[in-house]
Amino acid sequence: MKIGLFFSRSGGVTDKVVDIDHLARHFSQEYHTFIVDDFFTPEGLRVILAQVNETIFDAVVLAGDSPMKYSNRKSADFVVNQLESTGINISKISFANIKEQVALAHPGQPQQATEKARILVEVAIEKVRYSHPIKTRQIAPHPAVALIGATPAAMLAAQRLLERNFKVYIIDTADRFRKFKGKERQEKTASVITYIEMNPMTRFLLNTQINDIYGYPGRFTLNITTNGVTNDITVGSIILANTADPETTRSLRPLVHIDVDDAGLFKPVNPDTLQVFTYEKGIFLLPDDEELDISYIVALSDSVAFAVTSFLEKREISYRIQVSEINEELCSGCGACVKTCMFKASSIDPHKNISIIDEQRCKGCGNCVTSCPTGARDLLTYPQKYLTKAIELLAGRKENSGPKILAFLCEGCGYQALDLAGIAGLEYDINVMPLGIRCGGNIDTQLILDAYRHGFQGIVICKCADTDCRNIVGNTDLDRRANLFREILRSRGIDSESLRIVEGLKGKENICVHTVQTLVEEIKNNGGGN
Repeated sequence: MKIGLFFSRSGGVTDKVVDIDHLARHFSQEYHTFIVDDFFTPEGLRVILAQVNETIFDAVVLAGDSPMKYSNRKSADFVVNQLESTGINISKISFANIKEQVALAHPGQPQQATEKARILVEVAIEKVRYSHPIKTRQIAPHPAVALIGATPAAMLAAQRLLERNFKVYIIDTADRFRKFKGKERQEKTASVITYIEMNPMTRFLLNTQINDIYGYPGRFTLNITTNGVTNDITVGSIILANTADPETTRSLRPLVHIDVDDAGLFKPVNPDTLQVFTYEKGIFLLPDDEELDISYIVALSDSVAFAVTSFLEKREISYRIQVSEINEELCSGCGACVKTCMFKASSIDPHKNISIIDEQRCKGCGNCVTSCPTGARDLLTYPQKYLTKAIELLAGRKENSGPKILAFLCEGCGYQALDLAGIAGLEYDINVMPLGIRCGGNIDTQLILDAYRHGFQGIVICKCADTDCRNIVGNTDLDRRANLFREILRSRGIDSESLRIVEGLKGKENICVHTVQTLVEEIKNNGGGN
């Protein structure tokens, strides 16, 4: 496999601590290695694309900024999209986070930080080796939008969408749409309401319950019941407008899979620059807060309408099918995956008596992988062989002293917790080795045993809070499975308390970093790690 390995100095931040030039020389013996000042500058991206087009790599590893940055910063995903456009499969693009989780976390230990960065790069290389290619489906977007929540802001957004000739479904459990409070605001928006009610492309679905949502971005199916009558509607995009009601959030969350905040309300990707965007492609948020100035409410409504029209006016929408895969030779048709799947994505083929996957519903969370008793299931981008190899590599770091701790970091909260620790200047022991995973539900107990067998003296699993797991039950299934496993650890002479399962973040408290550092100190005090 021809791998292009690109290092970023991150504008001088990373190479103040990590010896980027040393790493580049080290890896140049086996890989095509390059250094740029910053991945997110035009100059840096041009260098990367020029080298990719010239050499035609099978895979690319970006060693520098956190992979989270490519998804939660405005237009930062442009870097990955450009690489993908050269023909590199998205599963063959991986990241070594040597900025937030090495340079910023260990500023006073350049030599050891450089060694730690080397291992994280090796792990990223193994990820592109083991990950299986992801298929992409092209979806012709359906020119209709579901506005869930008949709020005043939703009416303003509906006006903009109708002006662009989209059919608009306004859906609410109430029997009427909600107007602005106050006569003055109502007068200012009265003409908007008239326009929406008189427009033939508007359909009000009041007294309506949403039973199910599935499909692809650009073509979602909503199963709804209106006044006792159940049917399906098809839309290209969904706007969640009733965002201030925790009860509505609780009922919709299993269907839309969007993160919530400490108040139990849907939260955007980034409240500063991506306020109406979610991690679910094609699903957007429209904040419901009438205390805001009306001009700001109008601006938010225009913003979400623009985001939707920009999405739906494309000729085709690319959807990455990041499902789990099935080895039919190993599948016994036992149905464990069917019982485990929160998203109704697994079923048993009645003719073959093997498990099958509905790609319109599968979220690739990995819960079915850990539940499968025959090992017939695996994730495309986090296969078990990769995770096993990553643990072996992370355990191989030659530290001077101190206990080795493995930190499993779920994509939703754990990884973000260690990123934010680095950004905030929260230092922790350099022997804490991070391993990103898809979800807490993806952690098989065998991986925990592997970690102890390879010499880790403590394991911290940083998961989402119970109300915040994007995969709904991934964290609770992890708790049940891992806590039952403690008895096995004790039977093997392993201190079961050296396995900690914690929420990555809780409000402003970084529980993940606090826990790993506490565990390090406890093991030291008990005479371990020397």
